[in-house]
Amino acid sequence: MKYFLLFSVLFFARTVSAQVFISEIKYTGNEWIEVSNDGAPADLSLWKFYEGGTNHKLKSVQGKTSISSGDYAIIANDATAFLNEYSGFSGILFDSSFSLLDVGETVSIKSSDTNIIDTVSYAGIKGSKNSTQKIGSAWSEAVPTPGVANSVSQSANAPSAPIATNTASVQTTSQVTAQAGPQTRVVLAGAPIIFEGKIAGLENSFGRAAQTTWSFGDGASAEGDSVTHTYYYPGEYTAVLDVVSGSLTATDKMLVRVVLPNLSLSSGGDSARSFFTIQNNGGDELDISSWQVANKEKIFTFPKNTILGARKSATFASEVTGLATPVGNIPELRFPNGTRVPAKVETVALQSPAPVLKTVGKTNVIASAETRVAPQAPSLQEASALNAISEAEASPRQERGLWPWYVGSAFLGALALLGIRLTQDTKQKATINADDFEIIEETDNEDNEEPH
Repeated sequence: MKYFLLFSVLFFARTVSAQVFISEIKYTGNEWIEVSNDGAPADLSLWKFYEGGTNHKLKSVQGKTSISSGDYAIIANDATAFLNEYSGFSGILFDSSFSLLDVGETVSIKSSDTNIIDTVSYAGIKGSKNSTQKIGSAWSEAVPTPGVANSVSQSANAPSAPIATNTASVQTTSQVTAQAGPQTRVVLAGAPIIFEGKIAGLENSFGRAAQTTWSFGDGASAEGDSVTHTYYYPGEYTAVLDVVSGSLTATDKMLVRVVLPNLSLSSGGDSARSFFTIQNNGGDELDISSWQVANKEKIFTFPKNTILGARKSATFASEVTGLATPVGNIPELRFPNGTRVPAKVETVALQSPAPVLKTVGKTNVIASAETRVAPQAPSLQEASALNAISEAEASPRQERGLWPWYVGSAFLGALALLGIRLTQDTKQKATINADDFEIIEETDNEDNEEPH
């Protein structure tokens, strides 16, 4: 009787365990498997996940440890990463340590080190972002559905996975690919951003429509190939593009770095020829494609792929934009939807008309001494004007610097004249003229002597 009771207990436990089976395998990215139960409750706390020749223990992270009929449990190789990716998941979650091969391998769940409950041999697709799922009695690739029914609801009476090895055969007759855009994109907080997805693989699928869904990482989502979204706070977000067309699926993502606007705007020139300059004071390059610049009744739209480098400026001439933006006339910078872009207005001191080019043998730039150039980004003509101004200002300084030489030369000349005068006086004193002597006649004593 005792042996009969023991045999009955073992048989019952075996029967219950046999109704827990592997229903989904996510073998790339954040790896995990999903197990389902079609029978009586089973406690998974002491169970093992067998992969790569190793029995991996299970650690309960979320929910109960027992899986009831109709329930699902997730066994993840990184439970934290799993919850970050599937933030809305609230079901049963176990953490383990394993590494699945994206080309396929054989995995099992065990109620002990030796007692195998279910085994699946899957054939993966290298680089796939889907999971392989048990739908009815077949396995196929589909969008991951952790903790919920797969693409086709499984019947409660679906046969249990046999204890012997099952081979998961993935049939892939055609594929669809999705491209969300560049891997990293830098945008401004508060700016409406256009997301344009590209889909390939449906060219030969006549009449097959694709459902395109965007998830922007800030709680918002939208449907459509081309959508607009606004991030209101700076940070780093992951935008994910999902494409579903019948049994074909594809996923792609991009990193969106949202920064606060740090732009300066200035203008220069006159009514005949003018320009405006946009200075990016931030540390990231900005894509200003489809942004607008408005001045009075006219609007200029930047073409696609207009990039403003980090801590760089760009100057736009009136000949290109068709806008008259002379000194003191600052245009308005706008986002693609027409809302104003906050930008610091710079004061420009360019007062006189823009430089005029005259050709006499070679091109010369003529500019008045009052010409000033916008501090952000002067044009080539204005840079030449600055050189002309510098030369014009340097000439008076050079003339003023010669006056000591003039004084010294005059002083030396005066000394020379004085020396000549003194020399002449000396010569005059050394010369004996007849006028300088008085002739005295003497009387002969002998002739005049009186006799004694």
